[in-house]
Amino acid sequence: MKKFVRVVLFMAVIFLLGACGQKAEKKETKKADADNLSVTIILKEDDKEFDKKELKVKKDESLQTVMEVNYKVEMDKDFISGIDGHMQDATASKYWLYDVNGKQPDVGAVEYFLKDGDTVTWTLNKL
Repeated sequence: MKKFVRVVLFMAVIFLLGACGQKAEKKETKKADADNLSVTIILKEDDKEFDKKELKVKKDESLQTVMEVNYKVEMDKDFISGIDGHMQDATASKYWLYDVNGKQPDVGAVEYFLKDGDTVTWTLNKL
């Protein structure tokens, strides 16, 4: 009888430990989701879309950091001059500009922090 009681107690302890572990994992997943934002990045050249990504990004990352992590970005001084091989051309007056949800921000990408649901459109067009 003692052996049966030990086995039942052992199984109960294993069950309780397993249940506690699952709750902790759920809490961590919810916290990680709360720290992430869903954003869309669209790349266009001459008004033709050539790339679109739905991304999960950290809420404290600048647009500049998000671009550098998810694309091959080339810089000229403090400005993005190339994205995934699509380069600005000063002689043709083609430059990269971005807007967020259809509006151009007053700051550069390094100073812009995304919000959940933002759609960022980078356009390489003649000015």
